[in-house]
Amino acid sequence: MLDNYLSHHGILGQRWGVRRFQNPDGTLTDAGKKRAIKQDRKRASKDRSLLSDDELDSRIKRLQKEKQLRELTEQELGRGKKFAGEALQNTGKQAIQKIAVEGAAAGIGVAVGVGVKMFLESQGIHTKM
Repeated sequence: MLDNYLSHHGILGQRWGVRRFQNPDGTLTDAGKKRAIKQDRKRASKDRSLLSDDELDSRIKRLQKEKQLRELTEQELGRGKKFAGEALQNTGKQAIQKIAVEGAAAGIGVAVGVGVKMFLESQGIHTKM
């Protein structure tokens, strides 16, 4: 009949009506206990009134340390940013000056060439420029 036939019958070992997180008597399996702890942590982080004083203190200490670290690294990065910014600014100025000088020199060269040509033509001398 059809040789290229794909069929799917679910996940091997998975049975209908079998819960992964709950035993038949209603108690939680190991995976269910881990899941419950994870969900409790999520709820506690959203509703701080569920936290105990110790948990709240430990979170405050953690946040303060993170803030201190962020401020210290910003100070260190500030020096590097300033140096890099100045270096880029100086490089940009040098590039613009170089382009301006080269452009002016080229413009002056063209102007001088045209002026010389006009002068020579006014004297009756024809040149190929």
